[in-house]
Amino acid sequence: MDISAEALDSLAQHHWPGNVRELRNLIERVLILNPRILRIERKHLPPLTQISTTQQHVEEWSSLQEARDAYERDYIQKKLEEAKNNVSRAAELLGLERSHLYRKMKALGIAPRE
Repeated sequence: MDISAEALDSLAQHHWPGNVRELRNLIERVLILNPRILRIERKHLPPLTQISTTQQHVEEWSSLQEARDAYERDYIQKKLEEAKNNVSRAAELLGLERSHLYRKMKALGIAPRE
């Protein structure tokens, strides 16, 4: 695994209140969301201002289920974007049956787009 200079610069400029643990979690999340990449580029990183927002949301979640739902919602939306909102293709990327993905989307409040 490699990290581009731009991605490294971006990471170096962020204040890491959680120190190494927060950085490690971010890198793990990038790799989980992008399993086929060999090099982490700036485009794979979330906007660093959103990292702080995510940290705030962690404290707001009242249960593991809420945190899991938020993660699943983000992950499914990312796969839908990758599939250009083609639900069948997104289901394939996620390793799910299309009907299962539709049920997940409905449960998580994700509206299918044309």
